[in-house]
Amino acid sequence: MRVSYYVVYDSAQQLGNSPPLRLYKLRGLHHTELTEPWLEQVNLGFRLWQGEFEGRRDTWLRWCDEKGNILLTGDEKTEQERQRADRLAEMLRAQGIDPDQLSS
Repeated sequence: MRVSYYVVYDSAQQLGNSPPLRLYKLRGLHHTELTEPWLEQVNLGFRLWQGEFEGRRDTWLRWCDEKGNILLTGDEKTEQERQRADRLAEMLRAQGIDPDQLSS
């Protein structure tokens, strides 16, 4: 099928003592292992992240940017914006402005 990249994430270490995250890139007719989990063609990378997701605390495979910063999921972006809106509403209230009374 000539897949450009493939990723092996072996969180349970069932494949032995190899690293839990490995990335391979097609070079010619063969895939070679990369030292960094970075998909150059799409400008995205992978990294392991420890935290809570969907109510479960664990180590997760996450997308990241070129600096290694985790890319937020849709739910995380929504929560971040909700918190931002709450902070702004508090700032307005501290100035005597009711944010619920502002017109669009």
